[in-house]
Amino acid sequence: MEPAGFHRASMARPLLSRLGMSTLRFALVFVSLATALGGCAATGGDQRYEGPYDPEPEDGGDPTPREPGDECGNGFDDDADGRVDEDCVCVAGEQQRCFLGERAHAGVGQCTWGSQDCVVAMEFGTWDDCVGYGVPSDEVCDGVDNDCDGIVDEGCECLLDEERSCYTGAPGTEGVGLCRAGRQYCVPTETGSVWSECVGETLPGAVELCDGAGDEDCDGLIDEGCECVLGTERACYGGPADTLGVGECRAGVQLCEGVDDASSWGACAGAVLPRAEACTGGRDEDCDGLVDCADPDCATDRACCTPFLEDLPIVPPDGEVLFVVDRSGSMQWPASGTTRTRWQELERAMTTILPLTGDLHTGLLTFPQVTGGDERLYCGVATTPDVGLGLANGGAISARLAFAQPRAGDTPTPDALATVRRYLETRAVSRPRFVVLLTDGLPEPNCGATVPATVSAIAALRRDLGVDTFVVGIVGPDRYGSTAGIPALRAGLNEMADAGGRARAGDRRYYEAVDGPAIDRALRAILSAATDCHFELSAPPARPAAVEVRRDGLLVPASEWTLTGRRLELSGAACAAIRAGTVGRVEIADRCGG
Repeated sequence: MEPAGFHRASMARPLLSRLGMSTLRFALVFVSLATALGGCAATGGDQRYEGPYDPEPEDGGDPTPREPGDECGNGFDDDADGRVDEDCVCVAGEQQRCFLGERAHAGVGQCTWGSQDCVVAMEFGTWDDCVGYGVPSDEVCDGVDNDCDGIVDEGCECLLDEERSCYTGAPGTEGVGLCRAGRQYCVPTETGSVWSECVGETLPGAVELCDGAGDEDCDGLIDEGCECVLGTERACYGGPADTLGVGECRAGVQLCEGVDDASSWGACAGAVLPRAEACTGGRDEDCDGLVDCADPDCATDRACCTPFLEDLPIVPPDGEVLFVVDRSGSMQWPASGTTRTRWQELERAMTTILPLTGDLHTGLLTFPQVTGGDERLYCGVATTPDVGLGLANGGAISARLAFAQPRAGDTPTPDALATVRRYLETRAVSRPRFVVLLTDGLPEPNCGATVPATVSAIAALRRDLGVDTFVVGIVGPDRYGSTAGIPALRAGLNEMADAGGRARAGDRRYYEAVDGPAIDRALRAILSAATDCHFELSAPPARPAAVEVRRDGLLVPASEWTLTGRRLELSGAACAAIRAGTVGRVEIADRCGG
């Protein structure tokens, strides 16, 4: 099989000097004719005559043996004269493969086939020199079959230009810590090549040095067994962390001591730790940021303490409270658990509470209106309050309650709230305003009054005038001892409390009162609720951080109060207790440690 691009040469006989000119012309004509017919020779197919004898002579004699020379068309130098097919004719422009050397080497390894061209010489074509063929050489480790024996790089462990990474340390240590791979290079030997020794690698050290430089034993841990880097020093401090650098407190110094693979920090030298506050001298010895008398530790020191004590009234420091009191006929019925009437219990509670309201603007509206007559089934309401809003009105309100004893009137609650609205609309004030509705029954249908109408009137006061309403329900059995109407009464009172914006938590969102003490507690809770649990002191304490707050003698946790200048504000459980009406006295004091 010839390689691509090559054409098999014409297999004409050699040119023999013994041929005559006519015979030569005949041969040329024969070759040309064979070419024109597609290269078919006397033997047929695409082969030309290659036999060992010349064709039949012109004179009809016997064929003669060929003289020694190359076999035409096989591409080899058969006669070993350094030329290929030198005596074979060809068609100018043709090209064939060729090889000079041992036939076994042709096309093996680097012994590649060459090529030769058919060129015109005189009257016919002849083959030019064979060029581009490979010749065998000594085997070199280069990935090529240099000696053309069919074996590549025999005796070679590697290629001469190769190099590779290498590492001879324990598995798992390469690339860990300071351990790094080296390089191996391919070096020649008499019989081939081998890999060189691994050079440039860093293997695990025998011990880990306390030098802070790295992981010498390549186990993934740096300076294990070392507490510190030998010869270094660090700041040290044995006191609480938040005292370092505060007041007199200062850090000291520690040195790292030990041997190559074991180290530890020495003793801390030169540190100044917190000590007891001297309370004089202008120094912060305990390092809490407070000096002398400003430090709570000096609370009992004679040089620092200024006692402070103030009792605080549980009433709103400002604001207006209009009491709207039901004086319908049912207020003459006995209060629960007593032979006294509901009105008498209410009067007693109001007499106790009103003295606490001296700093408040208070007023009173009773309904139905006092007529001085029978008032049976009466629904009228006055157009103005019985006692207009003003300071120190407690005595006037008590006197009016004593005069306005209930008779047999009904309960026109919505009309009473309408009078309240008209009255408050005439007063342009910036103080907070509240209505306290005290009633023992539902609005009376006989007066055209209903629970929805009452709820609507209460909601309108809040929506339009910003006036919240506290609802106090004086709940109990009727004059015959029946409790059948209580569920409906409680439901109506809950709706009123919700509309007023000051509803309590739970099932009974109004303030329920069944007797005088209960009315008293309800009114105290209402007054407390109006305070928002804040108080104004007569003067700020000299040592705000040293004061204590107590309610009825019980210490209030610091988390439930704040003091800013003269303003004390309670929160959490302390405020809830005040608003529930269970606190009679709040005290703020600095007892100087006593």
